[in-house]
Amino acid sequence: MATKLLDFIYATMYKRINDPDSPYWLPTVLKDVRTPDGHTLNPLTVDTWDIGQVDGDEGKTIGDTIGSAWWIFVGAAFDDAKDRGVPDLPDNLDPFNSQRDADHPYPSLSLTTVTVDGLPNASVGELQNLTPTASGYRGTVRVTTAAYDTHGWQKQITVQGTYSLVQHVVVIDDPGNGGGDGLKPPTKVVVKGLEGVEWPRQEIEGHGRFTVTAQDLAFDVTLRAEATGTGADRVPQLTVESISVASQPEFHLDEKSLTIEGSTIDEATLQIWKQAAADAFNSAEAGQALTAKLVATLADLSFRNQFSATVTTQLAKALDGVLGAVPTGTLPSDDTGFPAKYGPLEVYLFDRLRASVNDTGSGFYPPTVVLGATDPRLEPYGLGDMDLGSYKIGVATADLGFKGGTIKGISNVLIPVEDAALTDGGIGATLRLGRLPGDAKVPPPPLTLTGTGVVSFPDGTAAAAAPEHTSARDDDTIQGDITVTIDQPSATAALSFTGRDADELTIGLDALALAVPTQNLQVTIHLKEPSPLEKIIQQVLNKDEVKQKIIKGVQDAVDAHRADIAKELTDNARAVIHSKLEG
Repeated sequence: MATKLLDFIYATMYKRINDPDSPYWLPTVLKDVRTPDGHTLNPLTVDTWDIGQVDGDEGKTIGDTIGSAWWIFVGAAFDDAKDRGVPDLPDNLDPFNSQRDADHPYPSLSLTTVTVDGLPNASVGELQNLTPTASGYRGTVRVTTAAYDTHGWQKQITVQGTYSLVQHVVVIDDPGNGGGDGLKPPTKVVVKGLEGVEWPRQEIEGHGRFTVTAQDLAFDVTLRAEATGTGADRVPQLTVESISVASQPEFHLDEKSLTIEGSTIDEATLQIWKQAAADAFNSAEAGQALTAKLVATLADLSFRNQFSATVTTQLAKALDGVLGAVPTGTLPSDDTGFPAKYGPLEVYLFDRLRASVNDTGSGFYPPTVVLGATDPRLEPYGLGDMDLGSYKIGVATADLGFKGGTIKGISNVLIPVEDAALTDGGIGATLRLGRLPGDAKVPPPPLTLTGTGVVSFPDGTAAAAAPEHTSARDDDTIQGDITVTIDQPSATAALSFTGRDADELTIGLDALALAVPTQNLQVTIHLKEPSPLEKIIQQVLNKDEVKQKIIKGVQDAVDAHRADIAKELTDNARAVIHSKLEG
């Protein structure tokens, strides 16, 4: 089976996880995620995200812009100092200029009191790279955010908070006076008394509120599925091992909502600073860093543990819904001898199925399945006609037949835990009939075959067989009501399973073989007209060779309808799974 079972389960749930009308819809599942320390996923709140430097050509441009705004501020402070009569000032600032500090040439951006809205609004992709592990499987799914624009969601993630944009600047001797190109060291000229200015080197900052939106953000989530615990106490578990960026989103700054202020920002430089801040937020470096911070927050152990607990709860909910809950310590655990290709997780899921088959409230309880079958109807089940062969009746030879046979009691069937096993082809099971006392729906034991027994004599021999039988018809045929009782019969079945998901599940009934000891089968016949032949006929009907023909006739009828029975099993399984998963 290898990875087929996990592929099947995932494909079944995949539809529902992405269906807004399903109780397993991912946004509904994720919106209430909360870590033990009180952090929520919606909204996600973060105290601080240090975005870091915006470097490269973008960082240079932003830094130069901030430097030019600062120089305007310095000029205003210089004029004010002149007006106030500050001593030892140069005549003017023409010999100087501002520049990014060579020791800290690029601006840095940090975010505080961050709120992220819309992360649960996500869909999942196909299961990829599924590989076995020691106790289960590992695979990757892609989670795409901003997936829906219904049910109160918007097709975007919104990030809001406060920010700080910092640039280190220096006063340099004006390169126009022979200074050359590139970043220069600070001037050695000392100027004092400029309010708000640290001459010749200053760290300046602008801060305010921001709002950015993101689209096309996707994560690759690596999941591990396994069965944990031992024996009857095993439980399923899904673990989120890692979360990584699958696609770099597009971040869009809402420039109208952007505010900025700072000790070196005034009316003359406000718009310059706002543009610098906007450029910083819109830079590729900031977008990549913001994405990395977001993913790192989600990938933190506290969130991953909570994600793991959430998806495990959903898996348990689905299994309990479809198969029924299993009380602690009662899971079947006699699992020795199964083919090596089945790992602990497949065995666990099979044991859940075995428990379900023995749960009277389950949709897979055999009597429930049999009673629900309609094409063919299995309770009662029509056998048709059987040829039982030719035998001596008295001194004459007669042909025995069983017409219009019907079986009653197939619904009185169980598949005990110990009678089901994993096989190379799927599941092998022994069906035990006639073990239940019976009720208003399930006939009590024994299994019963009824129909019309037909005894046909060659012309003129019926009277010879029983001269006193004066009512023999011209066609020398005697008929009677025949009843066959079978005490606690069994049948072995071989089941196979195909299909991408539960909606396409097909159950194959590859074999269904009766196991009926002849001593457990008894035949009675009551002729329609009294005859001393009745006792003789009944004795013949109870010969082992006749019983074997009855058993073969039943087997042949089952084989003829095996495909139809498999279709009934398929339809029932699909209906049960669909009903349970739809909530």
